[in-house]
Amino acid sequence: MKFLAIKILIGLSLALMLKAPDLPDHLKLDQYLEKKMKQSGRIGMQAAYVADGVLKWVGSYGVKTFQESDEINDSTLFMVASVSKPVTALALMKLYDQGRVSLDDPINDYLPFKVVNPNFPEVKITIRMLLAHVSSIHDNWDVLETLYTLGTGGGDSPIALGDFLKSYFMEGGEFYAPARNFYHTPPLTEEHYSNVGYALVGYLVEIIAGKPFNVFMSQEIFEPLNMHNTYWFLAEVPDNNIATPHNLPYKETYFKGTQVLSHFGYPEYPAGQLRTTVTDYAQIVKLMVNQGKIDNKQFMKEQTIREFLKIQYPEIAKWRAISWSYNEFENVLYNLIMPRRPSHTGLDPGMNSVVSFDPEARSGVIIFSNSPTTTLRSEKIIYLDMVRRLFKEAANHSDLKNKS
Repeated sequence: MKFLAIKILIGLSLALMLKAPDLPDHLKLDQYLEKKMKQSGRIGMQAAYVADGVLKWVGSYGVKTFQESDEINDSTLFMVASVSKPVTALALMKLYDQGRVSLDDPINDYLPFKVVNPNFPEVKITIRMLLAHVSSIHDNWDVLETLYTLGTGGGDSPIALGDFLKSYFMEGGEFYAPARNFYHTPPLTEEHYSNVGYALVGYLVEIIAGKPFNVFMSQEIFEPLNMHNTYWFLAEVPDNNIATPHNLPYKETYFKGTQVLSHFGYPEYPAGQLRTTVTDYAQIVKLMVNQGKIDNKQFMKEQTIREFLKIQYPEIAKWRAISWSYNEFENVLYNLIMPRRPSHTGLDPGMNSVVSFDPEARSGVIIFSNSPTTTLRSEKIIYLDMVRRLFKEAANHSDLKNKS
């Protein structure tokens, strides 16, 4: 028995010695995300996390186009849908930071045409109201959906931003429909998410800056922030390293399989047409968690960032800062599991995106996908499982934790 016990101990020791070493953290994370990506039906995906105000990790998975071999890499562009809105807000806040505009200025002080809710023409709409989604401007999807270029072969919209907005807001305009373009409640009484409102934010930047919105963004935002792989229009993109949008099977659609879509655009492009990478978008997150600094240079005043992240109208829009929401996922159970953080999601035909960050911990996560969330399960996997895991990785790789 004694010799048998010794043999058993020797065998156990050898087994422990021969046991495969633990995988490095980044490989474990790759395996986790690839598993979750498959479970949620993603075609391609990029993900990143920021820790201690620094981009610490980027991962790229899947392919640009279904059933093709063109793999996603860290430089592949994704159209990010409404995650564009904080970037558009940043442009306006840059003008505010420079003292060129006040957030409480009426928008009609700047616009070449009047924008009023015809149900309440005496109530002025301000810039801050647009930024916080309390302007009473309604997205008329009977119009907006027809202006997506998906049905006409794709590409950028031929309709200029200013021309679209003028037709949408001016009486007699091609897209003017007072009963559908405005809510029947006054501005500054209810929160109503508005894509057209954010198109107006972009147009205000254009008017105040005296140059096209996309040009201002390139010169005053993207270049200084070293976002060299970020564009508003397909015509600006120098190569074809772009993730193709895909629709997935969904009970409300006529198709049963995966559908490859054209690259597309729409005239209200500041609300959702940004094409970028998680690496570039991490610059926005870093700016938010580093009090306006990028690479130790002050791009924007600290008080401007504080204003950006502050709840603007707590009695009306309880969780809405400028663009960012502290209730983005609108789920009681989610908010019991996850802390409230400034966040934004994006969803357009064939794509999905999410950005969330913690200003106190100076951490953040970014996920872009060229597939939409079509089920509650896919939403749970991306918005809860993946986001939570990436925040955990950021915390585990924080220098503050390693010092403690």
